[in-house]
Amino acid sequence: MVDSTPLIPDGKEKKEGHRVLCCCDSRKAVIILNLIALALVIIGLIIRLVDNQYFATWTIILYVLYLFFYSIVAWGALQFGKLAVEWGIFWSIVDMIWTSVYLARNSGWMVEGSLNRTATIVGYSIFYVFHVLIIYANWTYVSEVGKGIMSRETHSREKYS
Repeated sequence: MVDSTPLIPDGKEKKEGHRVLCCCDSRKAVIILNLIALALVIIGLIIRLVDNQYFATWTIILYVLYLFFYSIVAWGALQFGKLAVEWGIFWSIVDMIWTSVYLARNSGWMVEGSLNRTATIVGYSIFYVFHVLIIYANWTYVSEVGKGIMSRETHSREKYS
């Protein structure tokens, strides 16, 4: 005999997804972290454009790539897409490798006693930690979408405010 009492939960609505950063579901984490990254890129671009001393064409191209990828990833998560967020994982890994190669090739300023040495080290440390958080959120989201845990239909069950 099947009990069709609507007031007693049948246990099927149990949350299956992960909480990311202890505060939200994977979709919301992807959106929030990529929007924060997007805002930081816009601020960095404005600083670069105002400070003509460090202006280079490749820098502007790099900032445009940042704007493109972070926008696409946030939009992809809003649309419950998987491919755009996968490209975001790829971009973050490439960016971390690219930055590591840059730092390894241009490490002479570290031993010369630059006045901003500590600030630069802290800045790059924050860069790496933030990218690891973005990769973690994106990876969790892609995993949940791939398993069918996170979708338009299941979002009401999976969302965590």
